[in-house]
Amino acid sequence: MTIQIDGFSKPHTLHLFDSELGHLHSLVIEMMGLVMYQLDQTIQAFDHGEIKLAQKIMSKSKEINHYQLEIDNEVMTLLALNSPVANDLRNVISTSKIAVELQNMSAEIYSFARLMTVFCYPKTSPLNSKLFSDIVKIGNLVNMILIKLLIACEDKNASPVYSLLQNGRECQSELQEGVRHQLTIIMQDPRMISSALGVMQMMNSLERCNENCKNIAEYMIFMIDGIDVRHVTSRTQG
Repeated sequence: MTIQIDGFSKPHTLHLFDSELGHLHSLVIEMMGLVMYQLDQTIQAFDHGEIKLAQKIMSKSKEINHYQLEIDNEVMTLLALNSPVANDLRNVISTSKIAVELQNMSAEIYSFARLMTVFCYPKTSPLNSKLFSDIVKIGNLVNMILIKLLIACEDKNASPVYSLLQNGRECQSELQEGVRHQLTIIMQDPRMISSALGVMQMMNSLERCNENCKNIAEYMIFMIDGIDVRHVTSRTQG
């Protein structure tokens, strides 16, 4: 009788575990989609000077924090009750790491939106249009990387993620060029120093978002292919 019970319970247990892994995967996809929406709407708010939209998007951080807590609880439960090994363990741990990166990214987007509400306030002197374009260009580039990461995560396909690491380096180059541009503006017109410094603060937030995307890409490659590319530059090439 014991043997028969074990025979029936094992498939049931495995099915339940697979279902829990699927739920965990769904949670991180939903969280990534929400962060992507938060960034896109913040860029839109900045581009059009819509302070109310920026304030609305700032409130999304609470929802994203809730996702991170839920994923963390799911991970702890899976580890405690199922003791996953090999691919399953790699999946669970990587998902946990990705959720932390998404939460950190959301915090940076919150900081970006908060700065935007200050520098776009009606009583504040208007920013140079070129300053706006630098921020919007870089923000859209970071958001495009996040969109591609979301698609790769949904498909569980690491192939396009390798090239995203290269795109991340291109984004870093754009950020550096943007900072040089702000310094040039300050040298040409010292009256713009306050606005330029504010823009550079926003760029710092976008730079950290780009770093979060890079880390997510590395964790996804590890989760799907089992390859740790964090310290192996040559493997980040497609």
